[in-house]
Amino acid sequence: MKAVHILGIGSPSGDDRAGWLAVDALLASDVRARHEGMVIEKLDRPGASLIPRLENASWVILVDAMQGGGQPGRIRHFNQQDWHGYGHGLSSHGIGVLDALSLAHALGFLPPRLDLYGIEVGSVGPGETAGYEVLAAAQWLAAWIADSLEEAAA
Repeated sequence: MKAVHILGIGSPSGDDRAGWLAVDALLASDVRARHEGMVIEKLDRPGASLIPRLENASWVILVDAMQGGGQPGRIRHFNQQDWHGYGHGLSSHGIGVLDALSLAHALGFLPPRLDLYGIEVGSVGPGETAGYEVLAAAQWLAAWIADSLEEAAA
């Protein structure tokens, strides 16, 4: 398998840590040791600086918090066909993740495969800790991503 980049996007505000929590769970596993060249990073509201992190990857997996009106901890998967036009505009990240991905698409910088996972959040207040539902969802998603990587490598 060529280079896989797993990027957890978030901030230190309550459930907005969802992407970071998923990355923490992956880092605690041995997934990186089994996949040479894998990049696993936590990004704090990257905006357009997300685009260079897509380079040199054959598969990018992004995990971010989302507010879609559902129950906290609900996970949604968006592939490249799904996220176009889903929702653009300003977010707590300044230029949002979908805006950065749209710009990367226009510039021809998207990897061959890109999967975006959103974890539905509840409270994202500064100084708050992530809720149990979001923590559990992030851990479940990390295990699911690890299993997906193993299947793809087989």
